[in-house]
Amino acid sequence: MPSYFLSIRTRMHTSGPLFDHRSTRAFDDFQEELEEEAAEWALDHIQDTYHRSFKHPTPAYEFTVRVRKSRGGAEVWDGGHGGAVYGPWLEGVGSRNETTRFKGYWAFRKATAALDHKIEEIGDRLFRSRYHRRLE
Repeated sequence: MPSYFLSIRTRMHTSGPLFDHRSTRAFDDFQEELEEEAAEWALDHIQDTYHRSFKHPTPAYEFTVRVRKSRGGAEVWDGGHGGAVYGPWLEGVGSRNETTRFKGYWAFRKATAALDHKIEEIGDRLFRSRYHRRLE
């Protein structure tokens, strides 16, 4: 009685950015640059809010708001606990906002909401212009 065997042999050639870790480096670089661009965009949005809202602008507080790198990535901040003491009041989250008519400019919260709508566009533009070629 004849026996029938089917033998299949495959060979896979693994090369390219997915296999030689170029993609990992590219996506790490992309993430870092996207965070920096997003933070810069948010900072510009916050400063625009201040420029439109402040009746008598002084650069004292505006210069404390800046982008810094932290362990979690780029972030926009106003100096934290050692910075301007009126930052929470200007944002509308300070204890004085509960007792006064001034409810804050909401500059950071507005920038966060606007960035949620803009981040995909920023990421797409950045990826197409700088990282797409690295993965070919």
